[in-house]
Amino acid sequence: MKFFSTTGLLDFFTPAYKRPVDDHIIQDETTTRLINDTERLLKRMTENATGKNERKNIRRRQKDWDIRVKINYNYIRLIVADTKNSRSPIHKRLRIVCYRKYIKSSNGMGKIKEATIHYLKDGRTHVRSLLNVSHFKGILYGIHQLDLAYVGTKSTEVSLERLSGHEQQLKSEHANDIRVLVQEAKRYVQAMDTLSIDPMLDNRLQRILTHVGKLEDDFQLFDFEDKHTVRRLLREDIPNLMGAFFALSKQNQLEQRDNVFVSLSKMELSLIRLLEELEKTKIERMNHVMRLQELRYGANEKQNEE
Repeated sequence: MKFFSTTGLLDFFTPAYKRPVDDHIIQDETTTRLINDTERLLKRMTENATGKNERKNIRRRQKDWDIRVKINYNYIRLIVADTKNSRSPIHKRLRIVCYRKYIKSSNGMGKIKEATIHYLKDGRTHVRSLLNVSHFKGILYGIHQLDLAYVGTKSTEVSLERLSGHEQQLKSEHANDIRVLVQEAKRYVQAMDTLSIDPMLDNRLQRILTHVGKLEDDFQLFDFEDKHTVRRLLREDIPNLMGAFFALSKQNQLEQRDNVFVSLSKMELSLIRLLEELEKTKIERMNHVMRLQELRYGANEKQNEE
């Protein structure tokens, strides 16, 4: 006799609006840019905060999306929606409402009252949850950062907390899909913006991400060991190195900067080596295909000539 699994039963009885949104709804290029733009807006609002607790309404309109942030003494509301001109294959509307931390908190942050995504698919309107969806962790931390900035908390403290949150998310990402890891790594590096990272280190990190991006399309051509090396670099090596670096005092950061630069350079050289090996593999595959074509069709040409 077969029984339903516990997970299956839980999914069956969980209301649709509490189920996490499916990845394919939010992984298109336009939605990725929408998420990044929302994080940047929250970051700018945090940087421009005076430390005074006050009401604030901000709206940012782009061709593909519309972002609204409303701050009052009880809540922070974020509403993001695709415009009618959006190039996203599935038009959607995000709604996140968080209590101010001093009103109601959970796990050291303002408690989330609502975090939902509304979208139209197959002629029907669907509602799903954004909680526990890795793509939106940066936005939730951005709201938390904004909340604290409006009551005078130092931005450095909040930025370190945000970076730590991205680090935990990156390390918990066990997916084999390299694209998912690259996106999380980009968010992690982006979270360093408010920590006054040395331009030399930032440039090296950006170069590493660029090299990894070149590996994405042909990642399946690598053997198991090389795949593991790249995943470990993104999931562990970079977060461990940069997390330890930012935990130091400013004086010690200056003393360790060159050592960190050397470590990042070695990571980059490792990726360059993999890119060179990848190109050799592609050339060998091309030569093999050409030899195969010659064997299949070369004989026919000779017969025709005779």
